[in-house]
Parts: sequence; C-alpha cells; structure tokens
Amino acid sequence: MSINLKMFLYTSKVYADGTSPVIIQYTINGVRKKKVIHNCLEKDWDVKTCRVKAKVINSAYTNNYLTEEYIKAERNLFGVRSGNITIESIFEASTVPTLDQAFDYELTRLVDEMKTGPYKKVHGFKLEFEDLSKIRVSDIDVPWLKSLCKLMAASGNKTSTIQKKMRTIRSIANRYTDKKFSEEIMKFSVKSERPVKQKLTSLEINIIETLPLKQDTKLAAVRDMFLLQVYLRGIRIGDILQAYSSQFKNGRFIYADDKTGQNYSIKLIPRAIIIVNRYMDRFERLFPLFSWTDKKELSAFENKSRRLKVKESRTVTVNYNLKRLAKLAGIDKPLSSHIARHTYARMAIDKINNPMITMELLGHSSLAMHQTYLNDIRKDDELDKANDDIFE
Repeated sequence: MSINLKMFLYTSKVYADGTSPVIIQYTINGVRKKKVIHNCLEKDWDVKTCRVKAKVINSAYTNNYLTEEYIKAERNLFGVRSGNITIESIFEASTVPTLDQAFDYELTRLVDEMKTGPYKKVHGFKLEFEDLSKIRVSDIDVPWLKSLCKLMAASGNKTSTIQKKMRTIRSIANRYTDKKFSEEIMKFSVKSERPVKQKLTSLEINIIETLPLKQDTKLAAVRDMFLLQVYLRGIRIGDILQAYSSQFKNGRFIYADDKTGQNYSIKLIPRAIIIVNRYMDRFERLFPLFSWTDKKELSAFENKSRRLKVKESRTVTVNYNLKRLAKLAGIDKPLSSHIARHTYARMAIDKINNPMITMELLGHSSLAMHQTYLNDIRKDDELDKANDDIFE
C-alpha cells in the first residue's frame, strides 16, 4: 500500500481576507484527499518548516495546534496500515468536519488574528450548542436549522438574537467544508422585529447638560462621558473609557476604533473642549473609570481578552449610572451609552441633508461595501464642517 502525508499552504485559493487554507493532504494508493485545518497569509507561512513564522502573533499557539492536527493524521494512517480503520473513514473525517470541529478551527483562526470579541462569542456558541455540535456540517439542512431556532427560542432568545446566532453558526460551518451550503440553506431566516432605537431629543440633551451634579463624582463623570460621546460623532463608550488625555490635542481627538480598528481624527466642538479641559491630565486615562496594564507573563491575545472584560464591566457601571441620571432628569427612557450613538445619528440626519456624509460621520462598518463612492467625501475638513453645522 502506497501511503503518505503532508501539510502545506494552498496558495491557489485565497479567501476574502487575503489568507489561504492550510491543508493536510492524504495520499493513499495515488488517491488524494485534503482537509482544511487553518488559514494563513502567504507572507506568514514558512515553507521549509510548514508552520507559521515565529514573528507572527500567537505563532506558538498556532503551530502547536498544527502539530497536533498532523499527529492525528499520522495516527489515522497508522490505523489504515494496521487495518483498524478504513481509508473511507479517514477521507470522510478529513473532508466533512463536525460542527464542533468547525468551532475549534474558527477559534484557532480568531486567536491567530487577535479577534477577542468574536472569539468570546464563538466560544459561547460552542458551549451553548454542545449537544448539537456532533452533527457533520454536510448534514446541516433547513429542518435542522428550524429545530435549532426552536431550541434557542425555548431558551429565551429573542428573534433578532436567534437570527444573528444562526447566521454566525452557518457561516462558520460553511467556512470549513468543501461542500458549500445550498442557496435554500443560506437564505433561511426567521422573522424578527427590529428593535426601536431609543434616542434623546435636543431638549433632553440640554436637561442632562444643565443637571446640577456634584463635581468629581462618578455620576458627573458618567454624564460628561455620555455628552462627549454625542459631541464626538456618536463614538462608542469603549473608546471614551480608554481614551488618554494625550489623544486630545490641537483641538482634535485622534484614536483607533477599538471595535473596527479604523483610525479617526475628530475636531473638538466648543462643548467637547469644555468637558475635556475639565479632566485633562488628572487621571491615568482622560476619565477615572478605566484602569489597565498588560501583564508581561500573558500572551497578547490573553491580555486583549482581559482588557475586553474590564471594558465590558466598566460599560455596565456607566449604564447603571446613566439610568440614575435619566431618573434625576425626568427622562422616561432606558438611557444607556449606546443611546448616545442613536442620538447623534438622529441629530445628524436632521441637520445634514446628505446621507453619504451622515453615514461617514457615524463610521458604520457597513460602509465597506460602499467604499468606492464614499472615498471622495472622506475628508476631515468636510466632516469637521458637517459636525460644526450640527451643533450651531
């Protein structure tokens, strides 16, 4: 029996993110079968060692995983030689992973790409659907998806949440199999009602601005953070929490969006400058609610994961105090940090009669699909003027 095994980067196929699949190839009596076990940029792959280059973030973790997969493949081939398993069973396992295996492949990819937020979500899915994850992805069909949706609904998930979870699971399963899903499976969805996006009126913003609060208290800091969110184009609370005083200089706020990685330079309107000056250089960050230092003994991914947990914890604190503020201000709305984004969006739409500019001001991630015609308006001076017009 002629039998051999090798692992390589299959550069003839390139995914949308620029990576190519890492393949384990079985060759038995001249018949080849491939199994996708990871994905990697060509520049990060070491052809000589058939592993990820050492300079790549979390290379040790990734290479350990690749080695484990290769050892499993060697065991399979030994089983064929000894007659304990069949060639067909190896081919089936190599081309049709279970949903559980697909989750593992995705978690490895997310660690490699330092995507801590998605990692947490996928890891949660793996635990939540543990009893269902033994199904092979090739056996996933519309009836299975329907049963999954019923199970999630019985567990108290809202229809919008069910839709998001189902799309993510379907995407992961589809990524790690050569047999792509049918159009019927890809288009399957559940009916869901869009949640009402709560926002504040200009009058309610004014009430919060003028609310008499004792300075240097947590409540006052939360009020100022919320207002600064509105003044800075609906910036996310995580970016305000982690902002340093040094990022506010020459009348601008310069930062990289913690969620998307997009870089921004925003002109500070007078109202924003007043708040920034109130806290400038007084604390570790601009505001005193977030403190963080990386631990040298942990990997970059582990530090980023821990920082994300702290950010989420502090966001809960902010939202708790915003509800206290709403009660003090007589505002009968479930005030939260995200309402600042909705509020700015509404004000922008009312003031700026150009949807292209308002979409750009908000920095929505969906703009990627419109990038070709939005580039012409992606200019700081035009955005700054539009931002000034909103608060005139």
